[in-house]
Amino acid sequence: MSVRITGVQEYWEESLPEALRDEVLGRYGGKRVAYRERYLRGVLKAFDALEQLATDPTAVRLAVWFHRAEKDTEASARLAEELLPKYGVSSVRTAEVARLVRLTDARATESDANGNVLLDAINSVYADPRYSTHASEVRRASHYDVQGRRQQVEALLASERIYRTQLAHDRYETEARANLTEELATLDGLTPHPWRGWQRAALHTAAVLSALVAFIAGVAAVRNPWRIPAYSGDSVWPAVVLMLAALATVAVVYSAVRRNARIVAAAPAVVGAAGVLIVWLTTPDTNGASGVGQRVPMLMILSIMLVVAGAAAFAAIRFTRSETRNRGQLIAGVGAAIVVVLAVLLVIDPIQRAYLLSANEYLETSQQPANDARSTLAGGSLWTAPGNLQSLVATSHGIAIARARGFVEMLDPATGSSRWRYTRADTDDVPHLYSLNGGQQVLASYDDLGYIVLDADTGKRTAAWPQSTRDYDIDDTDPLITGKSVSKGSDKLYGTKLDGSNRWTYEPGRCTSIGATATDDTVVVQLDHSCGSEPDQLVGLNLKNGKKLWTRDDSINDLATAGGLVVGLQGRQGPLVGVDPRTGDVKWRSDIPTEWDCPLKTESSGDRVVLMSCPSEAQKVTDTVVRVVDARTGQTMSTASAKVQFDGRYAVTADGVVVGIGPSYGGICRLATVTDGNVAYHDLDRSISCGYGVQAAGNLVLVSGEDGMIALR
Repeated sequence: MSVRITGVQEYWEESLPEALRDEVLGRYGGKRVAYRERYLRGVLKAFDALEQLATDPTAVRLAVWFHRAEKDTEASARLAEELLPKYGVSSVRTAEVARLVRLTDARATESDANGNVLLDAINSVYADPRYSTHASEVRRASHYDVQGRRQQVEALLASERIYRTQLAHDRYETEARANLTEELATLDGLTPHPWRGWQRAALHTAAVLSALVAFIAGVAAVRNPWRIPAYSGDSVWPAVVLMLAALATVAVVYSAVRRNARIVAAAPAVVGAAGVLIVWLTTPDTNGASGVGQRVPMLMILSIMLVVAGAAAFAAIRFTRSETRNRGQLIAGVGAAIVVVLAVLLVIDPIQRAYLLSANEYLETSQQPANDARSTLAGGSLWTAPGNLQSLVATSHGIAIARARGFVEMLDPATGSSRWRYTRADTDDVPHLYSLNGGQQVLASYDDLGYIVLDADTGKRTAAWPQSTRDYDIDDTDPLITGKSVSKGSDKLYGTKLDGSNRWTYEPGRCTSIGATATDDTVVVQLDHSCGSEPDQLVGLNLKNGKKLWTRDDSINDLATAGGLVVGLQGRQGPLVGVDPRTGDVKWRSDIPTEWDCPLKTESSGDRVVLMSCPSEAQKVTDTVVRVVDARTGQTMSTASAKVQFDGRYAVTADGVVVGIGPSYGGICRLATVTDGNVAYHDLDRSISCGYGVQAAGNLVLVSGEDGMIALR
């Protein structure tokens, strides 16, 4: 049923036909009670007061008449485009009217003089003394979105100005804010009860917890040095002041949100921003001998969390307070707490660790390529360098050696000169070194820092393993296999990537110790069971995914890879066996002479396996027997006895030459080499010490002397 609209005709543009007016009014006579006579008259009356600010008053007036002629904005604009030309309105003005009508869509953002006047006239309804009646009529319309309208009202109240023109602002702002505040309270009552006020609860919780995290960071800052090594001249009072400020912030943001004190809520953010600037400007310089202490990142975290706490508290106040607690607030508070905790664990802590890791490393490089070298043992030495034999490892780009205070140095094999030196200021530990990826990387293991991967050619850090890997053991380096022994539960074996992450984990069960080696595609694991009746086992795993390929009851010690097989000793004294890593089948056995009385030592070199022992009980202090076995077939290639005491002071070069060292007559050291079954002896200089043994870096033989390690010519 259509309702005739009266009482607004006086506001019509006199220059336009009354027939157009009547046709438009007919559109307002439907069921939309909220947008009938009183609404239209109020908007037109407000426009009359603002008309002087428009550049095309006629177009704006027509836009007022058309803006609610249909149920949605686009339909109203199209109606204007359809009717106005029929009644002689120019195409330019018609387009302007349609544009202005479309501006009344809540999503429109553009503005101009005409648009500002139109929107302020329409929004004047907010200041109407009977606005609550109008709002109630709107809510009774079908498809009313309570939550959407609530967000619109909150946005209006949060804005600095509701009205765009100064005239409208002066006339309507105060009354409009009062009416909208009342509407928001009504909408709060219509909002589904379980979620009312959840935004404020979440932000309030985040603010308090962020301040608490800032305080905890402050405590850590006070307890840690500003620089490494610690310097007595570094005052701790700035850290104490910021810590106390963080503690005060916990109470400040809690009460500020409850009292809607915006300025007070934002104060911690100002303090935090100042803290960020001060810490950034005063951070100590770093070099190989001095680095950044943990107080620096802790104070930076404290300052940033103060900013977060202040910002969250300020944002919380912008949301309306709910007088009653509900499930939504509880869930939002718990969710905010979880977010803060996860941010600390997954973002803040890794960033501060990465910062300390980067800030406290120092790299010196000569940018000289490595030169190959080999010892012919013709006499004399190639070079002498500080260090000891137990802390070096051969790589594709030189000899890496670990030194005190976290040094790792790469030496040129031909000259002994330094190619690069990697230094850490945050540790005094002498790292243990491993060669990875065919000698392309160096893995440095620090007891206090964990594992760090360095590029063997440049010395640059390429990865730092997670803190959780600090207690990993290295079972094999190429490919990389690690393990972890635990006091309770099952020991673990990992297929580890160069960045320290694991492709897979293998857990054999309780009471089981693990030993492993790997080929290009298979990991062979020795499981020794210490409880129950289960026999020891050999297990094959897929290198890529850790899936079990085969299992056999067996016990093989000293596992190593050579000639495409996995070789080891069945029992402590053999026989030596070669196992197909893909199937677990034993391909060959090589018996060990029963008279060999000393514990067997095995080394792999290419397609060869070198066995070392003493020929007999009577000769264990005078002789070492060396047997070379073809790893592909198990055939003995050579057996020789060298006049060197068997005590483990030996090395095997890349070419399979066995080198042993021991004292000779006259107090000098003698070197024994076994090559294809032939034994040769070389008396060394008196400056060389036998007690530290011998090492092979590729085909370069190194011994120890008074001034460090010596590369033999």
